[in-house]
Amino acid sequence: MSPHGIITPRTEHFEVKNVRFYNFDFNNAAALGSCSHCFHGAATDSGARTITFEGLEFFDTPRKIRYQYPWKAIFYDRDGSLTGQGAHSFATPYQKHHEQPECQFSEEVIDEFDGITCDPSVQVRRVAFHSPAPGSLFAGMVMRFIRYDDDFFGVMSNETQ
Repeated sequence: MSPHGIITPRTEHFEVKNVRFYNFDFNNAAALGSCSHCFHGAATDSGARTITFEGLEFFDTPRKIRYQYPWKAIFYDRDGSLTGQGAHSFATPYQKHHEQPECQFSEEVIDEFDGITCDPSVQVRRVAFHSPAPGSLFAGMVMRFIRYDDDFFGVMSNETQ
């Protein structure tokens, strides 16, 4: 068994407040998990729900988060008690495009949080498209986003776009 203390739901804006986790230090256990009832592809959930955390305490709990399928979640830390990055920080599963200067993604951070943590200077948000037209170019496509940089895009012309 690799238990979780709390597995978050498949809905937006669930809140976890004033919870203490003790002795989650065995068999890959973790205090928090994501997306209840999304354990396989047939669950048809796109994930990346925003869950808010506040007032958490961890005792003998080396792994705070272990995400579940579809490995997309946004854990918003209202007071810094989850990430240690201060109020209004984020934790989310690791993806290469998440490697940004405001985020920590060292091996130790990935082991403890099963992903990355980002300081309050950035925001992690869910992007979802509902009811696309049949034959849409986005059908079945994985989407990635890059940082917007005015210095880069501001000098582009019609020829360089």
